[in-house]
Amino acid sequence: MRVRDVMTTEVVTASPDAPFPELVDLLVAHDISGLPVVDDDGTLMGIVTEADLVSKQAYGGRRRRSLEVLADLVAGGETAWVIKAKGHLAREVMTPAELATASEADDVRTAARRMIEADVKRLPVVDGDERLVGILSRTDLLKALHRTDDEIATAVLGAFADPMRAPERTDLEVGVVDGIVTIAGVADYPADVEVLTSVAWSMPGVVDVANQARPRYPAPEV
Repeated sequence: MRVRDVMTTEVVTASPDAPFPELVDLLVAHDISGLPVVDDDGTLMGIVTEADLVSKQAYGGRRRRSLEVLADLVAGGETAWVIKAKGHLAREVMTPAELATASEADDVRTAARRMIEADVKRLPVVDGDERLVGILSRTDLLKALHRTDDEIATAVLGAFADPMRAPERTDLEVGVVDGIVTIAGVADYPADVEVLTSVAWSMPGVVDVANQARPRYPAPEV
């Protein structure tokens, strides 16, 4: 399953010159936690999150203690949150475009790992020219994983029947209980048995794989 299969294509966006109140209104009105910022050509410039806007309440409009100022000087400048708190426009409060993104052709599992490793709730999806074409949220990923045991079994058996994905000359049975795939039967060689595990794991919704298949022949001598 690819990102294009599960991403949201109707994305609420903001221009880089959108004022602070407009950003708040968009997040609240659409019940979203992140707002991609794009230029007139649709090129992704960054993203405004709830945290970016809350920085105004946390750090804005108050006199800073001397120790805070001294800490900034020692660190080489003001913290990013304090700088954001001074911003009035999207371009001034957003996280820049060097953020984690995905492409439409990315595997869903790859995108999920990227989201976890970057510790973000969403990935803007961009084309080869860095233009925004969609957004992938944690909710989108959960929808992709929400499959019945029968649906998972059908998908696994379909993959096993595809000679481009799985070894040929197999005689297999597949059972799925609570997302756990059990494979029984035979394949030609030990390496073929190992491939079956990888193929099963690639199916969305799979929780674990118990591969009980056996090889017909020992591994060929090199």
